[in-house]
Amino acid sequence: MSDDKRAALKERIEAGQDSEATRRAKKLGDSAKAGAVEAKDKFTAFAKEHPVTTVAGGVVAGVMIASLFKTPRRAAARTGAKAAGLAALGSEMAMGFLAELRDDAGHAGKEGKRKLADLADSANDKARRARRDAKYRARNAGDDARIAGREVGKSIMRAFKIH
Repeated sequence: MSDDKRAALKERIEAGQDSEATRRAKKLGDSAKAGAVEAKDKFTAFAKEHPVTTVAGGVVAGVMIASLFKTPRRAAARTGAKAAGLAALGSEMAMGFLAELRDDAGHAGKEGKRKLADLADSANDKARRARRDAKYRARNAGDDARIAGREVGKSIMRAFKIH
């Protein structure tokens, strides 16, 4: 194999390795992005299910991190203020979450009330229909009885030949 061919082959191999490294980096970036989105979704779901636990965990984590970077006395003074701020933030988050739950409960109540009204309307319609059918059948039975009585009367009169 000549040196030119060897150099060309070497360049092609290096180009392939570079493109493979680029492709792997892109794949790694995509999987990291997907993992971050999934982690965010899981955290959001957990925070919605357990808002108090989330806030308390955030306060504890903030206190621990703050204590690592400051002297203990300064950390204690600043941590109290930060903890109060975090507690206020946490209570705002919890209040927002509770307001959302209250709204959802209100909507569910309205929906239940609407369904109950629909059910009552349906029952009322069926009762009216049954009453109307009963009146119709009673009238028909009365007519049939009247006709039968008349026919029996005619038959009796014919039997006795009374005109």
